[in-house]
Amino acid sequence: MDFEKMGFRRVKLAETPTPFEEAPRFSKAVGGPRIFLKRDDATGLALGGNKARKLELLMGEALELGVDTVITCGGPQSNHARMTAAAARKLGLHPVLVLDGDDPGKREGNLLLDHLLGAEIIFSGHRSSGDLLDEVKDMVIARGGKPYVIPLGGSNAFGALAYIECMEEIVGQCKSLGVLPKALYVASGSVGTLAGLIMGKVIFGAGLTIKGKAVSPGAEAKAQRTVQLMTEALSLLRSRVPSVGADLARLLNMSVESLSELVDIDDRQVGEGYAIPTEAGLEAIRLLARTEGVLTDPVYTGKALAGLVKDARDGLYSRDDAVIFLHTGGVPSDFAFHEILSRQ
Repeated sequence: MDFEKMGFRRVKLAETPTPFEEAPRFSKAVGGPRIFLKRDDATGLALGGNKARKLELLMGEALELGVDTVITCGGPQSNHARMTAAAARKLGLHPVLVLDGDDPGKREGNLLLDHLLGAEIIFSGHRSSGDLLDEVKDMVIARGGKPYVIPLGGSNAFGALAYIECMEEIVGQCKSLGVLPKALYVASGSVGTLAGLIMGKVIFGAGLTIKGKAVSPGAEAKAQRTVQLMTEALSLLRSRVPSVGADLARLLNMSVESLSELVDIDDRQVGEGYAIPTEAGLEAIRLLARTEGVLTDPVYTGKALAGLVKDARDGLYSRDDAVIFLHTGGVPSDFAFHEILSRQ
């Protein structure tokens, strides 16, 4: 999609299109189907990940507003926080990260990279990091700064729109390989990526089912948030795009009920909670690493991958079916989970 022609400012942060590759040894290990990896871990920005796509539009909006500081939030091992800090530095802005809990004292994984990037880090203590965003914004204004606030995961209308383009890439890559996938699996937390993929599915006529694998509790709330994000993204498009083609018009004319029917979120791989590794996730991480040399993480991609592995082993697909795993990144957090990951 040409976002610039649609009236959006965009900054180049991601190396796209990202690779699309088959994982035959992994497929064999789980008993089929054919599994393809969409490698959004290879976007490039500060070790890569899906947030680079979102940040291209989010940072474009920030620059358009003439800010000098970017504020966002997340967990101590937030991939989004790490990539936001990197994007801010690349564009000459000051990054402020509000992270959940108390300062752990040591800097590992993403938190180490936040430190290397020189981000200003504020820990939220007993409060949720998201609840502190307005206070931190006021603090920055009080000291003379001009802040731009990015919500958890970069998941707002701008962030969701960015993932329409990923689906456009997937449709083109599948066509070039003669592949007709039945499903696409993606880790789902703040659900902006999921919302964008669903919108892209509608625009580009993708016949696959998009399976959101929750990485934290609350599948119903995530489904509602996904629909809300799509609704907000469509309102943003209508406000900026004076005329649209038939494909985009099809999406813009969809009802909330029709959008809701496209949302599929499963929370059976969450385990004990967010950022708490599961045995199924750890097995999936090892299996993909040892069959394909591709690394995933225990917070996001490992849990989504475990969902794919379970469906394959349960016989949901034939050996000739094709499915896609969207690798959203997150590998830097592996170094903060080195003890549990090194047990086997």
